[in-house]
Amino acid sequence: MSVIVNICGILVATANFPDQTLQDFYQQYYHCKIERRYDDSLTQIQSTQAIPHFFSKPPTWWPVFTSDQLQSESFKKLVEHGIKPGVILPNEYFSLIDYIRIKKAVSEGAIPVAYYQMKQSRYFASKATFSTAIGLRPLVAFVQTGWDENIISQPAGSYIIQSQDDDLNIPARAIQRKQQYFYNATTDATLSSGYQVIINPPENMSLNNIEYPQLGISWKIHNTKFQSTPERVKTTPSGYFLIVMSTVVIPLDYIFSARYPSLLSTFGSSISWISLLLGCTLLLILIMSIIRRRRINARN
Repeated sequence: MSVIVNICGILVATANFPDQTLQDFYQQYYHCKIERRYDDSLTQIQSTQAIPHFFSKPPTWWPVFTSDQLQSESFKKLVEHGIKPGVILPNEYFSLIDYIRIKKAVSEGAIPVAYYQMKQSRYFASKATFSTAIGLRPLVAFVQTGWDENIISQPAGSYIIQSQDDDLNIPARAIQRKQQYFYNATTDATLSSGYQVIINPPENMSLNNIEYPQLGISWKIHNTKFQSTPERVKTTPSGYFLIVMSTVVIPLDYIFSARYPSLLSTFGSSISWISLLLGCTLLLILIMSIIRRRRINARN
């Protein structure tokens, strides 16, 4: 059942009444309060996707492509004009063909964007670490499931929010909250008003009003913090060790076919097994050395 809300005189049907943080965003960026409306019998109700049309501001946008659209004419046109579009890294399976295609796009200037699932947010750290190790270091997180108030408790960085059809979008603005940045994403190429991220834009879109988001994302794994910036990844010596080890402990043929959530447990357990293996190897060498020394002494 839909909830009818009043946004500065505009009646909108949404799946849920917005949380306090989202209401604050509307107050700050649209200068508009959100109120619940109980009687909608005589008034036209607008779609949530139409909200930006009612708040005028010069339209600006940034293109982001899914990995299956990297051969499209739209992507090629943007790269040829020196524009750096975003490329969304696969969320689950990562085939060798996908890797080659995405790696080529990144070498041409594309910016890696990683999925961020709120219900499995702990997996983002393993995905980001692994992607960094294979040269696809993410600079933005992509939340496809819409706004969630728990996002404000996640690490600092930039988050692209794509709302569902029946959810209330975040304002079509570049939103900053402390060390977090939020951007509204849509597949609708009809720019209305304000700043939006366009997923898989068509070839005929104007390139005169493109604006890059604030780039950078951070995460933590094994109590080690990573901060990905446009220049490099910042972490501790143990963090660099984890990045290097991620390419050693996981065979390449497994990396490109396994599900990312399983990589987290595999990554941690592999380090433990390698430590145990090294310990057993050193112990075996020591035993063999002692036996050899005793044989030499016995001959003498």
